[in-house]
Amino acid sequence: MKHRLAMVGFGGMAGWHYDLIQRIDDLEVAGIWDIKEERRTYAEGKGIHVYKSEEDLMADPTVDIVLVATPNDVHKGVVIRALEAGKNAVSEKPVTLCSADLAEMRAAAEKTGKFFTVHQNRRWDEDFLTVKNIMAEGKLGEIFRIESRVHGSRGIPGDWRQEKEHGGGMVLDWGVHLLDQALLLYPGVKLNTVYATLTNVTNQL
Repeated sequence: MKHRLAMVGFGGMAGWHYDLIQRIDDLEVAGIWDIKEERRTYAEGKGIHVYKSEEDLMADPTVDIVLVATPNDVHKGVVIRALEAGKNAVSEKPVTLCSADLAEMRAAAEKTGKFFTVHQNRRWDEDFLTVKNIMAEGKLGEIFRIESRVHGSRGIPGDWRQEKEHGGGMVLDWGVHLLDQALLLYPGVKLNTVYATLTNVTNQL
């Protein structure tokens, strides 16, 4: 069975998904919707179908998966509308801004009986998988401490990713990856507490 996926939001990550999907035999992109005219024009230039609106996309009976690649604060609403439209939903990370929102999204999935998941692409990074395999094989003995970090070229995410109202900042942009990987290294182990120490280093001119 060939699945048809439509994207809400067609920025950088959606473009990454689009290129990857071209290599998957049983999945195809039905089209996209983005509130920005320049992104819609860009998609049309690549030969991608552009829906007239989000409502138009959700009403397409041939679409069975909706990928939500919008700013973080919009994820919840789009995901719930997709589920209620009878679509399976995939949300970009971070799934939303708080656990209460996530509870609503999960409740909508349970009510509609549709599949809902979050795209965490750093689960397949080679360095993480190497560490995961070493730990699973017990080659390091008993482990007491794990340190993980990420370094960027500028340290501050660009565009909406740095704006507070959209859930911006390094914690949600990259921190969720590090937390997700840490949890995967200890499957079945209950998390007791979480704390963070945040530092900010800006480039010198």
